[in-house]
Amino acid sequence: ARMRFAAFYLDKFLQEKKLNNATVYLYEQVTPFFNYVKNKYSTVKVYGSEFLGEGYMPGQIIDGLQHEDAQNLSFDTASIDIILANDVFEHIPNISKALSEAFRVLKANGRLIFTIPFCPTEIETIKRAEISNGEIINYLPERYHGNPVSSKGSLVFHDFGWDIISICKKAGFKKTY
Repeated sequence: ARMRFAAFYLDKFLQEKKLNNATVYLYEQVTPFFNYVKNKYSTVKVYGSEFLGEGYMPGQIIDGLQHEDAQNLSFDTASIDIILANDVFEHIPNISKALSEAFRVLKANGRLIFTIPFCPTEIETIKRAEISNGEIINYLPERYHGNPVSSKGSLVFHDFGWDIISICKKAGFKKTY
């Protein structure tokens, strides 16, 4: 349902803005959702990426995959019309930096559409883990979600609460829903 909504919103946004030559970025590249977007919008420039590890430079192509770090994107400032992130941000160590980076690369009136696991009973986001001096520090038992490019999965750094709205606003987003 979340991916169907993201696809619906992308379609609505592109049609309303009459963006036949828009630039779309997805924080995924080896998924059926990426393939759907890439195939549906032939007049739109669609970028996808995967996080392939700390040893690569943002924007580097490895075995046909574009590596991007959500906390340090390779895209120019104000170069993307819309960004989609399906269940990615819980795996980012510094969510504030990742949201600020998304805001930086979006054009004026651009959109960031994202889905996250959300804890409706939590006012504040719970930090499960962080990286300090290159080491992972776990505050709660490790939790991993599936990852199409890693059999181990992706470590969950955050259990998001209602403050995700204010975190988005602090990153620069004016209208946050």
